Amino acid sequence: MQTWAYPARIEDQGVDGFLVTFPDVPEAITGGDTLADARANAADALEEAILAYMAMGRAIPPPRAARKGEQLIVLDPVTAARAILAQAMATDHVTNVALAKRLGKSEGAVRRLTDGATGVKIDTVLEALEAVGRRAALSLMA
Repeated sequence: MQTWAYPARIEDQGVDGFLVTFPDVPEAITGGDTLADARANAADALEEAILAYMAMGRAIPPPRAARKGEQLIVLDPVTAARAILAQAMATDHVTNVALAKRLGKSEGAVRRLTDGATGVKIDTVLEALEAVGRRAALSLMA
């Protein structure tokens, strides 16, 4: 089982607040006045970067364990499920048209699942994951 959380470096910038960077997702850069704000903004920046990767058809970096000096930032569950779907489709060579046929939906509806569009519901992504032979499980991190 893979956990969709990415390591981030959170640096105290003194009076300028905190800077957050992701070594594996360099496009995700953010900050905040407080550590709590920086962490919340980091989750948003990570999600936007992953959605941009999907929109551009770029490979999504796989999550990895945090190293010394890094903290894990959890990717939004719907976005994580969409990333898994995009990876599964690429690995199994399943086109949008083929998945649409399996689901009884239009190709456009399937494209919205993997192109970074907003407003995608988790139940739709879970149905698509099952159609490509994957199942998602929810796990909680403290």
